[in-house]
Amino acid sequence: MKMTNNLCSTSCSSNSTLPEPGFYLCTIKAGDTLVIEQDETNRLLFLRSGSFTISSAERSDYTVEESNVLFLSRAYSYTLVAQSDCSILFARFVTGSLTNEGETYRTIAAEVAKVSYHFAALPIVPVLANLVEATVFYLESNINAAALHRAKIEEMFVIFRHFYSREDFLRIFYSLFNNNMSFRTLVINNAPNAKNVEALAKLCGHSLSHFKLLFSQHFDQTPYVWMQMHRAVEISALLNDTSIPIKSIIKKYGFTSHGHFSLFCRKFLSDTPRSLRRRSHLGIIATIEDVKKNLERSRRQTQAGKKGSEPTVTPRRRGRPRKNEVR
Repeated sequence: MKMTNNLCSTSCSSNSTLPEPGFYLCTIKAGDTLVIEQDETNRLLFLRSGSFTISSAERSDYTVEESNVLFLSRAYSYTLVAQSDCSILFARFVTGSLTNEGETYRTIAAEVAKVSYHFAALPIVPVLANLVEATVFYLESNINAAALHRAKIEEMFVIFRHFYSREDFLRIFYSLFNNNMSFRTLVINNAPNAKNVEALAKLCGHSLSHFKLLFSQHFDQTPYVWMQMHRAVEISALLNDTSIPIKSIIKKYGFTSHGHFSLFCRKFLSDTPRSLRRRSHLGIIATIEDVKKNLERSRRQTQAGKKGSEPTVTPRRRGRPRKNEVR
């Protein structure tokens, strides 16, 4: 059996309608196989009960027992084989509050270089176990508010910083801080903390011109468009959370007015903010592919509008004018 797009093989509360970050539950029956495909999402796997073996490019047939947590990097695909019935909570995120005030990814990378890394699970400490069970309670009660998921992810990182040793913290999140990470991973890690392209280039340690050059080589588009597209996905998720006022979203993302925000939503999400909010009960959140299609549709409509607005020019005639023709 196989897991694709975050759907588990046996029983799983799909998080396909949840924004990043988010949690989802999975159960695997003894003898079943679960494949977690490589994508742009990191995961923390909390094994509540049971045991399984896991294999990837990092390590083969590593056994994980209950009450342990394991980091699954976006850089790899993983295959889990259940040794007994398993109950798993997954935390899915691109990046998170992994640094304290005054720390950056680069300052922590210097510490990571001194850590002897090996792919391994960590025991779930009591305070983290409480968070896991509270999150499971919310999920089983069908409470999937985006704000709750974000808050629980933030709390999870606070626990890792304060209730695990520094060495364990660096080891479990090693691949996030490793200086040898690819440029693509570096961008994805730092993008949530950057307000614009200039800030993102600085966080990634490159000059603006060099950053734009590398970006076009790795992403095949400009950093500005890429950031706008990912911003649109985040906004789509926030518009689905009716507890968040639209004016708060406008302020958070620095739009100059409601009109400016509406133009953005029409271009990247193909509708007005209020219309998207009215459909929030459907739980439909735009993906990057959706945004790409909307952007292309908007581009075609703009081009068609320009062609339609061009004035018709009568060709100039040559030779002498006729009697009823005025030049």
